[in-house]
Amino acid sequence: MIISVVVSTYNGHDYLVEQLDSLRNQTIKIDQVLIADDQSSDDTVKLAQAYIDKYKLDGWSVKVNAKNKGWRRNFMEAMWASHGDLIFPCDQDDIWRNDKVEIMTKIMDQNPQINILSSDYCEFFEDGKEKIGPWPKENKLIKVPLTDNYLLVKSPGCTYCVRRELLELSKKYWLPEYPHDALLWRLGLFSNTLYAVTDDLIKWRNHSTSAFAKESRDLKSVSAKKQWINTAKSFDETMRRYVEEDVSGDRQKQFEVLAQNDRWLTIRERFYNKKSVIDGLKLARYWGCYPRKRQYLGDWYLVYIKK
Repeated sequence: MIISVVVSTYNGHDYLVEQLDSLRNQTIKIDQVLIADDQSSDDTVKLAQAYIDKYKLDGWSVKVNAKNKGWRRNFMEAMWASHGDLIFPCDQDDIWRNDKVEIMTKIMDQNPQINILSSDYCEFFEDGKEKIGPWPKENKLIKVPLTDNYLLVKSPGCTYCVRRELLELSKKYWLPEYPHDALLWRLGLFSNTLYAVTDDLIKWRNHSTSAFAKESRDLKSVSAKKQWINTAKSFDETMRRYVEEDVSGDRQKQFEVLAQNDRWLTIRERFYNKKSVIDGLKLARYWGCYPRKRQYLGDWYLVYIKK
């Protein structure tokens, strides 16, 4: 199978070389490394091209967007532009274990039922601390089950290996507000083709200037939470259409999960808009839908306390 790695870059000078080193030193050859730059204002493009030239890396290239697309569109369209049978999304500031691609490619080769494979990560912080997640490190292949809190994406996209068939299907369902990893994760969940290997194959950098960190901070406001609810409702509609049109077999579980989330999001939206205590209490019935349980109390805090 042809292997593609898609790197999304934007002002990534500080950490990019460490990431590229970890790709170049993989235990098996990567057929294509596509670096998609989203109009960086620093020397990221020059640095990436110099790296390719220095090591004479066949199959590696840098593509600069004609205009800034934002990280969601940049990642999605760059992945579609790749030509691999297996596609690995890649951030600009992490460090991959040198056997990550070999391990995940072997699993995908031996398990044709898998359309998207994730892994554990070793999250490392600016103060030197590290944390392995999201599953206990047991070196096992597990199937990720569909549950009521399907909106929780347990692993970031930089841990994924995606089969071309699923990526092509994502063109039908992607919307500009959808992160690539959230859409692909949920397409895998609802088609019972999402698996994980419980081994930390990547060092995932946690730093205050990352897009992930910035958006996590922004979510702690009423307006951002309302927007999140709107996007979640859109995902419910998208997943329902996906189940109806592209998922085979018994789909009762999928529809039950979607119906439960429909009810939860409707009440949650009303709670934010009307600030009704009754609606807040009703939300407790949908405890299992919250991506993280503490978010239920967070709703009360945002609605009644935070100004």
